[in-house]
Amino acid sequence: MKISLVLGWFLVLSLAAGCSQSNAADEKTKSSSAAETAERTKPPASSEKGIAEGEPAPGTNPSSKKNEALTPEEVISETSLQLDTRVPFSLPATIPLDKDKHLTSLATSDAKTYEIAFYQTSKPISINSSKLRNLGNESKIAVIKAAEYESEEKAAEQIGYQKAEPAGNPPVDLGHGITGYTDAGAGSAFLHWNEGRWSFMSKARNETGQDANQELGRKVVDYLEKEMLPPPDQGTVLLDGNDAGSRNHYTAWQEGNIVYEIVEADGAMTMLEVAAAFNKD
Repeated sequence: MKISLVLGWFLVLSLAAGCSQSNAADEKTKSSSAAETAERTKPPASSEKGIAEGEPAPGTNPSSKKNEALTPEEVISETSLQLDTRVPFSLPATIPLDKDKHLTSLATSDAKTYEIAFYQTSKPISINSSKLRNLGNESKIAVIKAAEYESEEKAAEQIGYQKAEPAGNPPVDLGHGITGYTDAGAGSAFLHWNEGRWSFMSKARNETGQDANQELGRKVVDYLEKEMLPPPDQGTVLLDGNDAGSRNHYTAWQEGNIVYEIVEADGAMTMLEVAAAFNKD
């Protein structure tokens, strides 16, 4: 295994961006009041591309449920209306929520990309509300990204799929017929395995690395025995073996010249739950 390539992928985790903003406007949701319409459609005060000041943001459809909480499925559907992009639209069927929490989102897009941060809040907050920019990571569930590349080959380069192979150490039984292979270098321990067209790698510090990697690896394999990730041309999952609950996990998969990513998720299992929801109706 080429350790330098692995470390390069894990650097992506530390550079993953946070939440973004929306720039789409939905004409169907304009108020009949000329004053309200002008307020809702004026340009953003900042130089950032996205939402204008005020509540709700342009494009948000309060519809007949103006004073009611939207269901997670309704939030996902309403979020799709915020996107103005030629990238094939794909989102999970649902998003995992803690009990008594409400789902909302902050979305931005351009011709070749879109990015959506999903949040859970104690009280309902409108999609693309400026209030979301003040929320901390404790409210963030995950960020979903998509990007179009000029070719399938360019998209594949972003994935970094690797075939798991022995590196001179005994193989590891991860359960359900899945075999993992260990390696180490630069003060870190690695566990690598494949499932279908997906490549999985867990990285941890050398002192506790292999035990931590194998514990998380078996948990992931066990979960994926019951749930399925979206079928990709190829995909990769990078795991922080030091802390399964951290936000340093990463999922990406390729469909033609499009790459989808899940970053900044609230733990490894939340990330996988979001990814598996892409494979549901």
